[in-house]
Amino acid sequence: MTTDVPGASPGRHTGRRVAVGLLGGAALVVGVVLLFDPVAAARTLALLLGLSLVIGGLLEIAVGWDSRTRRGIAIALGAVLVIGGLLAIAWPGITLLTLALITGTSLIIHGAGRVGAALLAREEESGWGWLVLAGAVNVIVGVLAVAWPKATVLVLSLVLGAQIAAFGALLLAYAFRPSGTRASGQPVF
Repeated sequence: MTTDVPGASPGRHTGRRVAVGLLGGAALVVGVVLLFDPVAAARTLALLLGLSLVIGGLLEIAVGWDSRTRRGIAIALGAVLVIGGLLAIAWPGITLLTLALITGTSLIIHGAGRVGAALLAREEESGWGWLVLAGAVNVIVGVLAVAWPKATVLVLSLVLGAQIAAFGALLLAYAFRPSGTRASGQPVF
């Protein structure tokens, strides 16, 4: 059963918001697995972290896909995470040090780029503040991963699980934010 709402029409970004919401939910689930089941995650840490980076990269591409001015930036930022994720998954006999460096470097590059791109798009994007926060979280966790490369599997699982869960939750907030108009052209957080 459908209900027609007078004056309401599907937004042009409905598909993008659904894709971002679904991928954000997937990132949240992977992050929660890393946080609450670190023993199981220890056996498959490289696979889970690689998967979370790939999901994050796809999210990045989905967020910027409809923008004529930001599409290239979104694809480049998404590619950073996808490449980092594929390296983590496919690297034969990956060590914790290598995994921490791949993950940390990918998060730092992506996060810094995400913050810059969100700030540049703040006139076009009503949810730019959420994207800045998501980028800042990536930079902070990336620095932690690089600063503590010899961390135990448990610590790495918890720190990176928290990052992935936070990133997914922030992107869910971004995807399901109310779509409103800007008052007097001012950016909306």
